Amino acid sequence: MMKPIYIFLILIMVANQSKATSQIRDVLFFGMDTLNFYDSPLDKIEGISDKILRLRKDEYVVSSDCWKGFRAEWRIINGVLYLSNVFDCHSEKQLNPLIEEILGIKFTDGLIRADFVDGDYWAGKNQVYEQSFYTPIYKQEIKFAIKEGRVVNSTKTESFECDYSDKEDLKNFILKNFNPNEIEDLKGESIKVSVNVKSDKTGRIREVKIEDSTHSETNVIFKEAVMKLPCRPVYFNRGEFWYNEESIYLSVKTRELNEYVR
Repeated sequence: MMKPIYIFLILIMVANQSKATSQIRDVLFFGMDTLNFYDSPLDKIEGISDKILRLRKDEYVVSSDCWKGFRAEWRIINGVLYLSNVFDCHSEKQLNPLIEEILGIKFTDGLIRADFVDGDYWAGKNQVYEQSFYTPIYKQEIKFAIKEGRVVNSTKTESFECDYSDKEDLKNFILKNFNPNEIEDLKGESIKVSVNVKSDKTGRIREVKIEDSTHSETNVIFKEAVMKLPCRPVYFNRGEFWYNEESIYLSVKTRELNEYVR
């Protein structure tokens, strides 16, 4: 019998593993949409990860981005949640036979009705980026209220986009809002500045701080120009406003700046 191979990366044995590294998430097919579950419905089965790993007789990897050792695929069909596949995160080997053994239920036409699933489950679509503690932030979220595998309610939360999300549009806006009377001839080929921006749930900027700059004499006018931005993107996590803090990095040629504001 082949022995399992464990590859433990940084802090894989820490109890709070899922917060240490971004995890490979379960996929949900819902109508024409493909979403990612924040939490796997398979976690309703006590000790599911250990049970799967004990049943495996092949070599496998347990890594920091998949400490459970598997990922699942789900489908909602006519308001009912079904489990369609379970895979090894890395080899993509199908683990469905092990799930059948654990649940004592066979896949029928490639599906198992998820009668064992109850509670609220959040899923996201179109990931924006990973926030602190590797929390996934999506442009759209849906909360599914599930009772014995049937979806009894769903609630959608949409993020708020901003016209100045594009880096070039953001840069042009800031340059247009420079006060030309406050700019003297600048030395050097370019100005590089890093700005920390905090905004609220309406997208309004509340605080601007210059983190780093190659020309400190321009810090005040950069800060004032950024404060004039009419909006910043607004994101949510599990339906709640996600504290929005971002760093904006700008590189502007001094010749371009002098010509732009005059």
